[in-house]
Amino acid sequence: MTDDIAASLNALIPKGYLRAAVNLANIALVQLDPNTGAFEGVSPQLAREFAERLGCRVEFVAYPSAASILERVDQDEWDIAFLAADPAREDRLLFSPAYALIEGTLVVQEATSYRTLLDLDAEGVEICVTRNAAYDLYLSRRLVHAKILHSPTPGEALEMLVEGRHHAAAGVRQALERFASARKGFRVLVESFLVIRQTIAVSGSSQNAGRLVREFVEEALQHGFSENVVRDAQRNGVALAKK
Repeated sequence: MTDDIAASLNALIPKGYLRAAVNLANIALVQLDPNTGAFEGVSPQLAREFAERLGCRVEFVAYPSAASILERVDQDEWDIAFLAADPAREDRLLFSPAYALIEGTLVVQEATSYRTLLDLDAEGVEICVTRNAAYDLYLSRRLVHAKILHSPTPGEALEMLVEGRHHAAAGVRQALERFASARKGFRVLVESFLVIRQTIAVSGSSQNAGRLVREFVEEALQHGFSENVVRDAQRNGVALAKK
């Protein structure tokens, strides 16, 4: 092992194993089996394959939201994090190329006339979003008239909508469609207002660690993802990125 590779490994896995932060709110990419406690989905599978490439084991560190992962960037709780790339996060994180693309959209009460984000961007309209989620960062830059109300987690945003406290809730399409199918009186907008670039991130202070992560994702994009990753993506309606 060369000194450069050894330095990169030490930067990436200082504990000798890979600690992977996953966002349980992003059900398109991460699922937790309630019976076995096993993490499933595209992101956990990629973490396992990356750990295998590094020659170590992986341990998952689960968080209820992207914001809670970001809050712990400097607390030495994780080595890599499965997060969406966004300019507002680049001061703290280094992002790999995108490995998956998921849609950000809105859920509204079925009886309303809203069809697009433009319809909702009006005075008096309130949209609840999870604080510091990728769609929160985007909507904060995009909306002109509508008011954003923040919640700690996607589940709480949806409960606020159920209680009639605002006009719409933003989120990942898969999660919103699951909610709408379980609750009568709600529908998910057909239009997506954002394609979210899902990446593997590391702390912005570690260029060496960032290089290893970038090379891993670039190789997957170049040669194709494993059968397990493809299977999980298809099962959850996730579009894998392409070179």
